[in-house]
Amino acid sequence: MSDFQEIRFQPGERLFNAGDSADKLYVIQSGTVQMLDAKSGVAFASLGAGQSFGEQAMLPGGIRGASAQAQDEVVCLQITAASLKELLMAQSPVMTAVFEALLLQQSMHNALRKRG
Repeated sequence: MSDFQEIRFQPGERLFNAGDSADKLYVIQSGTVQMLDAKSGVAFASLGAGQSFGEQAMLPGGIRGASAQAQDEVVCLQITAASLKELLMAQSPVMTAVFEALLLQQSMHNALRKRG
C-alpha cells in the first residue's frame, strides 16, 4: 500500500477542522481520534485502531462536516482522494461509483446520528 502515508499526531493535535476541504481519508493504526461537532466542539464519537474516517474526501467537493482531534498519540495511514480513486479504478471502474455511493450513505448516517 505505497499510496498510504503514515502520519503521527500528538495528544490534542487537530487532524482537520470542520469546513476544511476534504481531500484525505484516514485509517487509524493506533491511538484514539475524537470527532468534534462543528458548532459546539463537543466530541460525538471516539474512533480507534482499525477504524477509518474522512470519507467525505471521496465525494466530489467534499467539505469536512466535523473536526478530528487526537485524544492521545495517534498513528494513521493517510491517502489522498486522488490516489484512492486511482486504486479503485485499477480494480474496476465500477468500484469508484459503488464506493462513492456507500460513502454518501455513511455521510447521511453520520448526519442523522449527530442530530440524535
